[in-house]
Formats: sequence, C-alpha cells, structure tokens
Amino acid sequence: MIFVKENNVNKAWKIALEKLYKNGYIPQDSRFKKMDTLVIEMDDPELCEPDSSFPILKEDIAIINNFIITGENEDKVCHEWTKLYYHRLFDNPNPQIEYMIERIKKDRVGIACNWIKDDQKAEIKPCMLSITASNENGKLNFQLHSRACNMYDKLLMNLQEFITVQKYIASRCDLKIGRFTMFIDYAQIATKDITKVEDIISF
Repeated sequence: MIFVKENNVNKAWKIALEKLYKNGYIPQDSRFKKMDTLVIEMDDPELCEPDSSFPILKEDIAIINNFIITGENEDKVCHEWTKLYYHRLFDNPNPQIEYMIERIKKDRVGIACNWIKDDQKAEIKPCMLSITASNENGKLNFQLHSRACNMYDKLLMNLQEFITVQKYIASRCDLKIGRFTMFIDYAQIATKDITKVEDIISF
C-alpha cells in the first residue's frame, strides 16, 4: 500500500504518481503498467488552479466542480462518471446527500453509497464507491472510497471535485473543513500513459 500525506491537491497528485511509478507492482492486466492500493490524506485540503501538466483543462474542471454540487451545465461536463456521481448523490425523491447532511447534524456521521449490483456489468462503472463524513470537534472529516483510479488523467480531477463536495457538506452543516482522506483499491498507471507520467515526475 502507498501512502501520501499532502494538503495541496497538485502536489498530492504528483507525489502519488511518482510513488506509484516507483513502488507499485506490475499487474497481470497488460493495459496497466503499475498498480497498488493508495491512500491520500490531507489534514487541511487546499484547492488551487489545476497543474498545467494535468490533461484536463482547468475550465473543464471548473465546470465539473460546479456541476458536482449544483447539477448545472450537465451537457458541458466532459466526465461521464461525474454525471453518475451527481445523480446518485442528489437525485430526488430520496437524495443521499440530503440524508447525509441530516444524519451529520443529528448523529454526527453521514454515509452515502454509490454502487449497485448491476454496476458490475455496466459500461460506465462508478469508481467512487462511498463517502463517509463526520463532525469531529466542529470540523467535517471526509473519507472517500474508490475501487479504482487512473492516476494520470483522473486523480487530480477526483480530488478537486470531492473536496468541493466536502466543502459543500461542511457549509450546509455549519462546520469547518477537516481531514480529507481518499482510499483507492486499485490506483493505476495505464501503459499508454507511462511516457507522459515519466515526463511529469522527472522534474
């Protein structure tokens, strides 16, 4: 297992890329060059303009960050998985996000699940499995569990969008931002991306 502790999202992305490249195992699936379980921990998560070497435009990430909590401009969202995340968290008649907020206010802990049985055979399989958020001494701690993540072209976007969700829940619960932790069962560097990853971590 690989562990990264860094508050800045851009630095966390690059450190995770480098550690997985150097220490990850070579999987049986030839589509991937390196793979391992990865945990990223941020005591005080810092959102900032995405690193220029990340392959998704900053304008597209801004659209994603807004969409994941508002549902606005879905036709402009470039990431199909984000659309799925939003609808499973926010859609009526029983929005999970509202129930989470209610439970955090009443019982301190709220949980949302993003996986259903039929996802196993679906074309768009959600990578994000669950969110657990809790009020810890007036701060909202946030744990995100993902089954998989492509480290080169997805991780930085995922950090951005789910820290945005953390901030949204914290504001709704009148809490400060606490620790953000992301657990990834299968952090992956795709074989097709290996040269690009090497260019990024060589600086």
